[in-house]
Amino acid sequence: MISGAPRHAQRSAWRHPYATLALATALAAVMCLAAPARARAAERSDPPLELAQAGDSTHGTEPRELQPRYEPLPPEPEPAYDASYIFGLTRGVTTSTMVVPVKVLLLPLSIPLDIALLPFAAIGGFF
Repeated sequence: MISGAPRHAQRSAWRHPYATLALATALAAVMCLAAPARARAAERSDPPLELAQAGDSTHGTEPRELQPRYEPLPPEPEPAYDASYIFGLTRGVTTSTMVVPVKVLLLPLSIPLDIALLPFAAIGGFF
């Protein structure tokens, strides 16, 4: 019976993940230490940049009056009739931020009032 082979296989299987972890940690440390050195070398090799100031006319075309790229659309004409007064109380209750039980209590009161005031609301839409 060969009893030494399975133990040896188990030991090497346990060592392998730790070796990979150690290698990954060492590689990350080397990369972190090398990054600032590469950045300093890049700073030394690049020539200084000249930044253009607003209004700097040394480059480009001559100054001219600003013009839009497209013609703006004309405003839409306002409608002749405004229907916001019709069932205004009911619409106000349903779109409010009140809690739902209060809305349920107010809706039976607002609907009959809106029906009673409907002729005045219909006429008020013209003004």
